[in-house]
Amino acid sequence: MTITRQIKWLDLSIINYEKSYNIQEHLHQMRKNREISDVIIFQECHPVITIGKSGSEKHLLASKEELFTKGIDVLYSNRGGDITYHGPGQLIISPILYLKEYTKSVLHYLRLLEQVVINLLERYYIIADRIQGLSGVWVENKKIASVGIAIKNGVTMHGVAVNVNPDLSHFDFIIPCGLKDAAVTSLKDISNTIPSLHQVRDDFLREFSLIFDVFIDRKEIEKEVYKNELWAQDT
Repeated sequence: MTITRQIKWLDLSIINYEKSYNIQEHLHQMRKNREISDVIIFQECHPVITIGKSGSEKHLLASKEELFTKGIDVLYSNRGGDITYHGPGQLIISPILYLKEYTKSVLHYLRLLEQVVINLLERYYIIADRIQGLSGVWVENKKIASVGIAIKNGVTMHGVAVNVNPDLSHFDFIIPCGLKDAAVTSLKDISNTIPSLHQVRDDFLREFSLIFDVFIDRKEIEKEVYKNELWAQDT
């Protein structure tokens, strides 16, 4: 099959979650208006616990005051899913694309994202899979990647978080995804080889291009294309 669709990408490096969300909203609006092509955003976040549309604070295992003293914010998000943790060492990937140009089913889109991560992990000799009835990617009974998306005006937001080398003890402050018996893991936790986040990013792009049948520019998009006050803010 001839690959005709093209996707660009942008790496925000380590960034405040709220600032990254504002940038994502800005690019989402531009994509909705057909001002830009599809784009995949990569980032690390300063420590933050986010609560999705189906989540609640009852799955917090520490007070907001205690978490604040540990440098962990608590924020609500418009993504799907329950509660999760983001922090340094975790790669967050947010495709901004017109869903119907790839699939008519939200569930199928989620499965495709999971498959990209499964194939990605295979590059590092990690056998991962899904668990029936649950979202995300799992190694045995431990979650290594979470999935949570939002769709507005037919354009996707949010996406996947892959645990490469985060502080797993920070997950002890929540009931991950609202699953009391769920445990989390990371590439560092189960592998002798710990790739850099840049390596994981590049491998994700390769697997994404195969699963979604797209061409991905080798060069990162120029931030100057999206000049506005968002880029000038401190991270």
